[in-house]
Amino acid sequence: MKKGNTIKRNSCRLCRSKQITEILDLGFMPLAGDYLLKKDLGKEKFYPLKIYVCNNCLLVQVLHVIKSDTLFRNYHYLSSIGLSEHFEKFAKETVNKYLKKGDFVVEIGSNDGVLLRPLKKHGIRVLGVDPAKNVADLAIKQGLETWVDYFGKNVAKKIVKEKGKTDAIFANNVLAHIDDLDDVFKGIKQLLKPSGIIVFEVHYLRDLIAKMQYDFFYNEHLSYYTLTSLIPFLEKYGLVIFDVMHLPIHSGSIRVYCKYKTNKNLRTYKRVLLMLNKEKQSRIQNIKTFNEFTKKVFKHKKNLNNVLLKIKNEGNKIVGYGAAGRGNTLLNFCEIDAELIDYIVDESSERQGRYTPGTHIPIVTPEIFRNDEVKYALLLAWSYKKQITDKEREFINRGGKFILPFPKVHLYP
Repeated sequence: MKKGNTIKRNSCRLCRSKQITEILDLGFMPLAGDYLLKKDLGKEKFYPLKIYVCNNCLLVQVLHVIKSDTLFRNYHYLSSIGLSEHFEKFAKETVNKYLKKGDFVVEIGSNDGVLLRPLKKHGIRVLGVDPAKNVADLAIKQGLETWVDYFGKNVAKKIVKEKGKTDAIFANNVLAHIDDLDDVFKGIKQLLKPSGIIVFEVHYLRDLIAKMQYDFFYNEHLSYYTLTSLIPFLEKYGLVIFDVMHLPIHSGSIRVYCKYKTNKNLRTYKRVLLMLNKEKQSRIQNIKTFNEFTKKVFKHKKNLNNVLLKIKNEGNKIVGYGAAGRGNTLLNFCEIDAELIDYIVDESSERQGRYTPGTHIPIVTPEIFRNDEVKYALLLAWSYKKQITDKEREFINRGGKFILPFPKVHLYP
């Protein structure tokens, strides 16, 4: 095992407290998005994946930080695969409620333009900022202006100088990836008009715990949020949450709407207080809750291995479906490799022809799966269960079974 370099923080990413408790050790992991070419098999590096909770603000986080360029300069996740409909609806709702034609917006971590595209169709002036050149180029080819960079106060200053201040800033599934959140929010404060809003989506810790989603822990994801942990951090920058939506994507996310505290034109919805109360009731702030979760994680590993080995020992072939980053946490932690899984199906051309990091399972096109007579598929992209099972109805009709790993291991149908 080749160990990669990390820098370990000694304080909380949000509140800087040094009162931090380790809650789960998943061992050494390869980078979840490091899909390998055949020539690179065995050359990948492994990094410690330990999960901590801040005793002060209650942010759950990874403290071993990997250099950003290692993670994001060449990226293999495309938001348009699986999320186009979600972001088209998001754009329509936001424009109807908060924006007007000609308004200027910036998206932090804009990926392949999945949100910028429908916003532009609604007459909004858009600019994306994303550090992954290979992915940003896909947006640029569609006529969506995208700067290849990491967003922060320096980039914000440049945007203000060249294009003026923004009416809205979006940051979807990106705040989990950023170590220096203070630099990002200093940039947001420079860039956003007094009447502007910030809207971001993050995976919701309460769902992660309740649904046993430990596969969502990986080195790219540095922070796991609740409203409880977000509110005091946002207050440092004069921002308040005025609305929140609980979303089904990624099996449990929240969309958070923020404004400046001085902006009296936007009312605060009761949903914010209701969600805060539910967080208290769910004991998400209690260390005992995390200790119970950790015990369940190791029990789940044993159960999943027992199911897969039973199927394999009965002479059946098993494949995987969806080469998701979260699937790589599951495969590596549960020690599921090419001896158990013959191949993994994925729609992304960025992943096809490559191999999973650590476990070295080949990634193939859906056509190979559809022409195979395999009866069992481990649904690694289980949060897209409905879309995938609808798409692969023929597999089910011929007697095929999906093995769903979460919230508990079971077969479908």
